[in-house]
Amino acid sequence: MTRLGIGTLCGAAAALALIAGGERASAMEPGNFGQTLQGTTIGAVIAAPAPPGVYIISESFIGPNGTGVGQNLGNSTTVPLWGPTLYWSTGWQFLGANVAGAVVQPFYYAAVFPTNGATLGGNGSGPPFGGTIWFETTGNTLFTPLILQWTLGHGWFADLGVTFIAPDGSHYNGTLNPDYWTVEPRGGVAYIDQNWHFTANFKYDINGTSAGHTGVYQIIANSPPVLFNPALAATIVSFGNGYRSGNELFGDFALTHMFGKLEVGPVASFKVQTTSDTPGSGFTCAQVAALLGPTRSCGRASNVSVGGLAGYNFGPVNWQVWITDTVSATDDFRGWGIYTRLAYKLWGPDAPPKPMITK
Repeated sequence: MTRLGIGTLCGAAAALALIAGGERASAMEPGNFGQTLQGTTIGAVIAAPAPPGVYIISESFIGPNGTGVGQNLGNSTTVPLWGPTLYWSTGWQFLGANVAGAVVQPFYYAAVFPTNGATLGGNGSGPPFGGTIWFETTGNTLFTPLILQWTLGHGWFADLGVTFIAPDGSHYNGTLNPDYWTVEPRGGVAYIDQNWHFTANFKYDINGTSAGHTGVYQIIANSPPVLFNPALAATIVSFGNGYRSGNELFGDFALTHMFGKLEVGPVASFKVQTTSDTPGSGFTCAQVAALLGPTRSCGRASNVSVGGLAGYNFGPVNWQVWITDTVSATDDFRGWGIYTRLAYKLWGPDAPPKPMITK
């Protein structure tokens, strides 16, 4: 149980959610792409306690040319992200479980561009970047102060925890970064033996209310909705102030077979929005539908993706890469997602001394 595949415990974040199952980016929303990303805990053995110590987990993601469906029809996006995690396995016991905690600080660079000829008023210039908007962002910090990990026996483990996502990232004009708090209960199970590793990790995002500080969408008469442009402020109908994203349930799964230090196997993930959005600024979903049409109103995002994982345990360092593709999506972005994870132990207590007298 000493492998370092503990994964990015809190997920990567923010605008990554454009691809492989992220938040909606519909015209009625304040132009943010949610707090967490589907698929980031695939293959992460969160339920099994690591040996006491401090670990670094470096996770990256690239979603090339994600295509919007439903509310996002006509838009596409590419997002590279890096999400370093600091993870502490304390070795302390509480309620029969090992106590652990983690902090994630993501960084990303998002490109949003139209696929239907709409003008985004972006900062890209010349083919193929004309009309593209680029967003350099420090994501919101994800704090998981308490993870409880139970050893159930016969290779089985289970965990429970809660993550708090603080709105402390980039807040420049038009940013995609959410300006609200999110509380994220999480849990999972794992089975580990010499030949097989199975992980199932779940999280549920309960989102707070926006103050309208993130990018807003503008509605111009007789034209498709486009992203916020300060030069057109007089024509804007904003839904940002008081906007609240619907809550969402995420699930990540992996079943890998070990060939010595090599692991390979299938993976899958899902996301489903369980409650409706609140448009904000005094608008109702019915009013938004009347203004923009039913396809731009308060939809409920869902996404199912499948793929494969390969990893190798180098001893002090454990490396994993997994690739997913969307098989079903509603009011979301669909496309390929490419993830990597590198985990290693930064510090740990010295091994206990051997006994001077032995039998």
